[in-house]
Amino acid sequence: MTTAVSTSAAPHPRNPPAASITLLGMGAIGTLMAWHWRSQRLFCLSRSQQGCERRIQDQQGANHTLLLPHWDHAPTDWLVITTKAADTLNALRPLQPDLPRINNILLLQNGMGQQQQVAEWLSQFSQAPQLWVGISTEGAYRSSQQQVIWAGCGETCIGRWSEQDRIPAPALPNTRSVSDIHTRMRAKLAINAVINPMTAVLQCRNGELLSNADYSRQMTLLANEIQWLYQQLGWSLDFSLAQRAAEVAQATANNLSSSLQDVLNQRPTELNYITGFLLQQAQKHQLSLPHSEYWLQQLGERSRNE
Repeated sequence: MTTAVSTSAAPHPRNPPAASITLLGMGAIGTLMAWHWRSQRLFCLSRSQQGCERRIQDQQGANHTLLLPHWDHAPTDWLVITTKAADTLNALRPLQPDLPRINNILLLQNGMGQQQQVAEWLSQFSQAPQLWVGISTEGAYRSSQQQVIWAGCGETCIGRWSEQDRIPAPALPNTRSVSDIHTRMRAKLAINAVINPMTAVLQCRNGELLSNADYSRQMTLLANEIQWLYQQLGWSLDFSLAQRAAEVAQATANNLSSSLQDVLNQRPTELNYITGFLLQQAQKHQLSLPHSEYWLQQLGERSRNE
């Protein structure tokens, strides 16, 4: 079954007013969130300024086409950024004249570091949107440039970037507003910093990190190192990282990590905002992370060789 869904239709008079959501970045997670938000007034920002057409396969195997018009710079409730972390500021800077017309900016990306960059950039302006950050455990990947496969249900949590301001988020469908978003982001970062660099370098599925005895041993060493760093930085992890990373790898055994997908598609990875971010934190405190550095260097050697 194939259905076409227009995302800018007016809501039924009896329904609550639809939020105006503008998406910047229509990769896997951007397309999946557009599918979740299809009852809202959706727009996209595309280089062609012709709108976006994306196909998504739901978990029942049905195919749907999403048609998003290009944002016309009218006031919008949410600007949701789902670009690669490294592209965030370059994508936002041209939108400076539009900032007074944007109520909220949500960074829904992997990695850390770009959030502080955006917060510092926004602080220059008197009429700046509220900055929110989010993490998602949804599973999705692109099978082609236009086709996204919804691979697994999950949860999307959002919260204020400023830890001093814990106000709940305005209503945004299919998300949960939380006050401890920084703790949750660091927990996800830790797991990504174990699974993503190893699978990207070894070019293996997540489950092979467990089924291969040598990979499993190296994964434990890497996880223990990252847990030690978190202890030194005073970042709370209320679980054993080695155990949790193994659980995630088992639960997603057949999945290709986002970093491996990037390597296979010859795209830049986000590991400078995952492993690289942790190495920066370690360096600030004169700490050494030899295992993390090894995996990031291996990926660099692989990229140069290819």
